[in-house]
Amino acid sequence: MTSSGAKPGEEAGRQESGGSFNRLIRIVARPGEVRGALEDDYHHFRVAIRHENGVITGVESEALRVPYSLCPAAGNQMKALVGRPLSSDVTQLPQAINARMQCTHQFDLACFLVTAAARGDATRTYHAQIADQPEDAKRARLYRDGECILDWTVAGSTILSPPELADCNLGKGFTAWAASLQDPQTAEAALVLRRAVFLSAGRAMTEWIEQKIHASAAGGCWVQQPERNEAAVRQHGTTCDFSGRSVELTSDDESWLYEVPAHSAS
Repeated sequence: MTSSGAKPGEEAGRQESGGSFNRLIRIVARPGEVRGALEDDYHHFRVAIRHENGVITGVESEALRVPYSLCPAAGNQMKALVGRPLSSDVTQLPQAINARMQCTHQFDLACFLVTAAARGDATRTYHAQIADQPEDAKRARLYRDGECILDWTVAGSTILSPPELADCNLGKGFTAWAASLQDPQTAEAALVLRRAVFLSAGRAMTEWIEQKIHASAAGGCWVQQPERNEAAVRQHGTTCDFSGRSVELTSDDESWLYEVPAHSAS
């Protein structure tokens, strides 16, 4: 449910005639707490953040569908957020906390919850949709609260269009570029879509991904650190395809998102 009463995913995006990668992020805030659910082809997480007087006082996470056995434990790393101030700038927390020692996706979601709390949003929905296309260039769109706000053509890690973003690289330096934008909400949206573009490449490697035994030692996130990557066992059969059925994304999270927390119930 969004603020307009639509079903999960209904106003979040539009259906492609062919296949597509879909990532849905839903955020619901109330005084002192903000909750968020994130689901895509490979992940399903819930994160809740409590705050008081503009400061984070608690973080809780739940991993419902993950690629590796240690992904849920990575949620414990988010205790590093406690004591940090709320900020409407999504790049602030990654500057203060080493994101490579976090679960990428739980940490991303936590950052979006923090900015929503700082802005005073009641709800927010992001739906990133990346079309499957045989040619090098593919279309990537981001819907925020049902409205398409970003529409990119991307080849590899390079944006080809719109013209004002032509030749912008999504790799190293992109976060700094986003941070330089005058509108922090535009920066946040760009980072949401960028992550989805990178993840969408996995749709062409599904068989290889499913055959993996454990996480790589690339060091990109907590489970990929060399001291634990071999203990992070691949959870086979956890990949989904939401092409043509993005309405199902986060549908299991409806009650949890709108549940009144026990600590705030009168």
